[in-house]
Amino acid sequence: MIRDLFPDVELLNSIPPDEVIPIGAAIEAGILLGRDTTTVDEDCITVECCGKDILVKEAGESGADVYTVLLPSGTPLPARRQHTLQSPGNAASVCLELYQSLGQTCTTDEKVAQIVLKDLELKEEDHDIITVLTMKRDGSLHVTCTDQGSGKSEAVTIEVAS
Repeated sequence: MIRDLFPDVELLNSIPPDEVIPIGAAIEAGILLGRDTTTVDEDCITVECCGKDILVKEAGESGADVYTVLLPSGTPLPARRQHTLQSPGNAASVCLELYQSLGQTCTTDEKVAQIVLKDLELKEEDHDIITVLTMKRDGSLHVTCTDQGSGKSEAVTIEVAS
């Protein structure tokens, strides 16, 4: 069929049929961006990503520790996540612990940060604590905890070990 339309052209059949459109789209994108070469090199793209899960430790309804993954391993960097924790209104302070893990299990040896919000206003309803994690391309992690009611905030930055 196609050979009949283009009799003087040698057909390229070294690319698998299911990859023809994506490769063509990548070449076209390169042309539109003004690249000098229009060849597709599979090794030319590298994406920094989070190597381990970043978890926050919370107390569940039964009082047992519950670990919630905020940044899963493999997350492309830079990345930003926001998580809202609830703390009893009769608590004057809140302690947030962050851990890193390769799997679903977590031990205290893997703790990477601890943030304490002090002098919170005592009230009947729960405190809503907004936690924002920002991981940069270099792997450093910036964590901010803010009590939504009072606006009190604490922050910590975990630098990459050199």
